[in-house]
Amino acid sequence: MKQKIKILVVDDEEVNQMFLQYFLAKKFEVYTCGSLSNYYNLIQAHQFDLVLMDILLNEKKDGLDLLKELRLMPKYRNTPVFILTSNNNSKTRTDAEDAGANQFLSKPVDGRLLVNIVDQYIQQNSGMSTGN
Repeated sequence: MKQKIKILVVDDEEVNQMFLQYFLAKKFEVYTCGSLSNYYNLIQAHQFDLVLMDILLNEKKDGLDLLKELRLMPKYRNTPVFILTSNNNSKTRTDAEDAGANQFLSKPVDGRLLVNIVDQYIQQNSGMSTGN
């Protein structure tokens, strides 16, 4: 049996965490966090295959700050990071790309479409199996 892809969802809104987990957990191993302390604990304790990150977090740092930090960590330097945000404008998109985002998706996102996007991205870019 193949190991499921591990995905970390970083979003300060619990309803968004639950929504994303509902769709993604059917195919992937999903962890969620909404606070910086939980985020740092999870990224140290696990090796995630993909990170879904909101930009606007009710914290001292935003998602782009966390993404920049993530890119400095050897074990996450090449990990795909998808930005999920309701702040869909060209500056935000450019800032996300400059910070190292692999994909930029607008909220609200269709759950089934997100699963397909993640699945397709993983298969095209790493050859990893997403299990069944």
